[in-house]
Amino acid sequence: MKNRLFQGEYVSSDRLLYTPSEFAKSNLFYLQEIGSLKAQKKHTSKRQNLSSFLFFYIRSGSGYLDYEGREYEIKAGDCVFIDCQKPYSHRTSEDLWSLEWIHFNGNVVLPIYLKYVERGGQPIFHPDNPEEIERIFDGIKTIAYSDDYIRDIRINEGLSSLLTFIMSFSWNPDIVPENSNSKTLFMLREYLDSHYQEKITLDNLADKFLINKYALSRGFKEQFGTSIINYLLSVRITHAKQLLRFSSDSVEEIGNQCGISPLYYFSRIFKQIEGISPMEYRSQWK
Repeated sequence: MKNRLFQGEYVSSDRLLYTPSEFAKSNLFYLQEIGSLKAQKKHTSKRQNLSSFLFFYIRSGSGYLDYEGREYEIKAGDCVFIDCQKPYSHRTSEDLWSLEWIHFNGNVVLPIYLKYVERGGQPIFHPDNPEEIERIFDGIKTIAYSDDYIRDIRINEGLSSLLTFIMSFSWNPDIVPENSNSKTLFMLREYLDSHYQEKITLDNLADKFLINKYALSRGFKEQFGTSIINYLLSVRITHAKQLLRFSSDSVEEIGNQCGISPLYYFSRIFKQIEGISPMEYRSQWK
């Protein structure tokens, strides 16, 4: 649907309702609606159970957001990022606001949103570089209004930039509820990053971090989305690839340095992960 100007009693808005292709819905970040508005009178908008994620940016004025049982005051320069499946409402104050908004979705947006929250990301944040968000908005709008035959791919690129921008404000460790188990898991990951050359077993880790190995494994998978063993293998193979490309050490020596030996086992694990043998990898990148 093309540009629609709406002049009402409460708002003057300029919005685009977008219908993505089935391919986009299945495989990409996709746009649902994008627009801007200027409030004419005080008003409240309420929604819930909407299969969408909402991001909006306050250009001027101020207002309030009610979300997850809490009221937030929002002012010029603030950004909002919420899951619209949850009940929410927003309303302008006496200082009537103008804002830009975007509704979007995609198969992996929910996991990204959950990671944002897990890291301490808040429904409201205030960037120091508003020109960046304006650039992203303008880019997505321009593409959405165009007749570009790969429009959905370009929109996906714009939404990826938007999510990268949002995630850059997610790390707020002082806001994350105190959780000793979570701290232990981050310490464990740091330990794996620096001790990957050593022999490491779940029993050793359980003894070191004073947690039952089954609870440790389960907690690590929940926190980081992968098992301890797979994470450790990933670290080891990453270092092995660096050595294969930038050293003259033998494949056997590299396996030993990365904590994967004997040679036949290192070669088998490397091929399992990379799809080619260590020697083939080296010859491709030399």
